[in-house]
Amino acid sequence: MSIEKWLCEREAEEIRKKKEELYKELPKEKKQDLKKKSIKKIVENETLDLKPDISDTLLSKVIEFKDWIEGRTYLKGDIDKIIIKIQNMTKNIELMKKIDKTKSSKDRFNLLSNLYKEIPPSFLDEKTRVALNKKLRGVTRTNSDNYYIRKLKNTIREKLNEAKYYEILRELLES
Repeated sequence: MSIEKWLCEREAEEIRKKKEELYKELPKEKKQDLKKKSIKKIVENETLDLKPDISDTLLSKVIEFKDWIEGRTYLKGDIDKIIIKIQNMTKNIELMKKIDKTKSSKDRFNLLSNLYKEIPPSFLDEKTRVALNKKLRGVTRTNSDNYYIRKLKNTIREKLNEAKYYEILRELLES
């Protein structure tokens, strides 16, 4: 062990001890605040680091594949290796798409459920509301539920057609 490394370790140890002493002297409220801040930083770093790792690895694999192909002069004997490498890259791309899809579907579900909560309970009859709740939650629906959802779709289609006419009438009245 070199003397420089030993000195650096001693300095680091002294700094760590000073930090611990200062931390022990802090009041409980400050300690709790520091813990919360450090936890938030850890969580933010983990969520931010997940996606770039996947795309970085894909990019590095593509570059590695390009370099490997450029280094080859006779590719006919390497067809099996090429197929395997391309299959692995396409699986990585599919994995990235699945991750993005699940994130967007969760966001969409949260948005739709919040919008659904804004509808007053008296607006829909009870059976239609139950069928919509099952559809939102992903619970298996009965034939009766499917009937009420189809009925609601037809009603909505009719109302939207009527809304076009009401829009024309509103423009006539405002002019």
